[in-house]
Amino acid sequence: MNENEQKKLASAIVLKAREECRKKKINPYIAIGAFIDETIRELSTLNTDDKVADFLISIAGKVKSGIYRKKKSG
Repeated sequence: MNENEQKKLASAIVLKAREECRKKKINPYIAIGAFIDETIRELSTLNTDDKVADFLISIAGKVKSGIYRKKKSG
């Protein structure tokens, strides 16, 4: 499975988990925080703390630039 296929499959799995959290009325910040915590724990077993921190800083930069916002049509 190539990288694009892996990203699509992973996104679908995460979206199912988010839906389950919504059904159980779990606060989105708590749900996402738990997902991020577990992901960081896993990444930390595979990489150095500096590498994981650089990755998270990269994501923060993307958030600040608005890359994750849905584009408005019109």
